[in-house]
Amino acid sequence: MPFPQVLAAMAPRRRESSLLDELSPRLSATDMGEAIDGLRSSTMFAQLDDHNMRRVASRMERVEYKKGDILMHQGDPQRSMYIVTRGSVKRVRYEAGRQHSTESLGAAGSRNTIGALHLLYNQPTYATARCSTDVVAYRLNSDDLDELFENSQSISKQVVYALSLEIKRQSSLLRTPLLDQRPLSIPIVPTSIAAATESFYRSALNSWLNYRLTGQSAAMFPNMHIQLPTRIFYINGFKIARQVLDTRIEPADYDNPGAVSLVKACIPGLLMTPVSSMLEACNAGHSNPEPLATRWMRGIGPRTLREVIFGIGINQLSDYCEERVPATDPLQKAFFGSLSAGIACGYLSHVPHNLSTLKLLQPSKSYAQHASELVTASYHRVPSTVPGSMRWAAATFLTFAAPVGLMVRTTQIAGSFCIINGVITAMQSAADRANAKT
Repeated sequence: MPFPQVLAAMAPRRRESSLLDELSPRLSATDMGEAIDGLRSSTMFAQLDDHNMRRVASRMERVEYKKGDILMHQGDPQRSMYIVTRGSVKRVRYEAGRQHSTESLGAAGSRNTIGALHLLYNQPTYATARCSTDVVAYRLNSDDLDELFENSQSISKQVVYALSLEIKRQSSLLRTPLLDQRPLSIPIVPTSIAAATESFYRSALNSWLNYRLTGQSAAMFPNMHIQLPTRIFYINGFKIARQVLDTRIEPADYDNPGAVSLVKACIPGLLMTPVSSMLEACNAGHSNPEPLATRWMRGIGPRTLREVIFGIGINQLSDYCEERVPATDPLQKAFFGSLSAGIACGYLSHVPHNLSTLKLLQPSKSYAQHASELVTASYHRVPSTVPGSMRWAAATFLTFAAPVGLMVRTTQIAGSFCIINGVITAMQSAADRANAKT
C-alpha cells in the first residue's frame, strides 16, 4: 500500500473518545497480559504506550489453531490480523506460477504480526498463512482497528512510525530460504536447447582444465556424438528430477523439514552422477586408454560430491540468488543470479573435481597419491623464504583453497549456469509474450 494511503487511513476523524477506555475487555486478565506481551514484540504496535497498549488488547480475541490450519488465503479480502504468541506460521505466496515461502513467522522475535499491512482497506491477502505447529494467537478485526484509529489520535501517531518501518521490512521479507525454492514447470524443449548450447562450452573448458592439471593437450570437442545427447539428458535430468521430487515430497510434513529439504536437493545430483561420469570419460580417452565402459567409473566418489554441489547450484542456489537480484528484467535476474551461484559452486566443487579428474586420467594412482602430488605442485608456489614445515602447510592450504585450475573451473560452472538458465529464461519469456498477444 502507498505510504500516503496508510497515513490517510490512520488519520483521526474526530477527537479522542473516552468510550475506548470504558469498553469491557474481551479477554481474561491472563490473556490480556499475553496479548499485551505479543503487541510489545509486534513491529506495528511496539511504539504504543501502556495505556494505548491496553486499548488495543481490549479489542482482541484469543484464537487457537492446529498444525496445518489455514489462517488466511492469498487473494481473500484481509479482514483480520493476528498476533502469534505461541507456535509458528509459514506464509506462502504464488508468483508467476512459482511458490515462494517466507521465513517462518511466529512467537519468536518481532515477526509475530500477520496481515497488518493489508488490513486497513481490506486489500487482498498477500500470502497464504498456514500453521506449522499448534498456534495460539490474538485476532484484531478490521472494524475494531478502524474504530481505534478513528477515535484515538495518539494510537494513530504511535503506530504510524512503526508501520513505516514495517513497510520497509516487507520489501525484503518474502525471500525464500535456500533449499525451499519451488521449481517452475519447464518444458523439455527449452531445456534441451540450452543443454545443447552449453555442451560445446563445457567440452572446451573441460579440455582446457585437463590440460592445466596434466600438461597433456586434447581435442576441445571429442566424441560429441556421445557428449551432446548425454548432456541434454543430463541437464533435463536435473530439472525433471527436481520437479518430480517437489510434487512427491513436502518437507513440512516431516518432523525435520530442513533435513528433508537438504536430502531432496541432493537427490538430483546423486541420480545424475553416472551420466556425468560418462561425459567425463568421453573427454579422457587421450590419457586413459581403458574402454569407455570401464573408464566412466574412475573417480566416481568425489565426482558424486561434485554433482550434488552442481545440482543444488543450478536449481535451488540459482533461484535463491536470482530472487535477490534488484532488477525487473527476467534475463538480467537469470544472468546475475546464475553467475553468483556458478561462482560459489565452481569454488566449492574444485577439490572434488580435481580429484575425480586426476583419478579418471591416471587410474593407477590412489586418491592419496593424487592429493600428495597436488600438494607437492603447490609447494613451488610458496616463497622459498618460508621455513620448511610452514611452507608445506602453506602448500597444503593452497591446494585446497586456491588450487591449480580454480579460475578455469569457476569460469566453466558460472558460464554453464548462465547459458542454461539464460536460454531457458529467454525462451520462456518469448513464449509468454507470444501467448499474451493471442
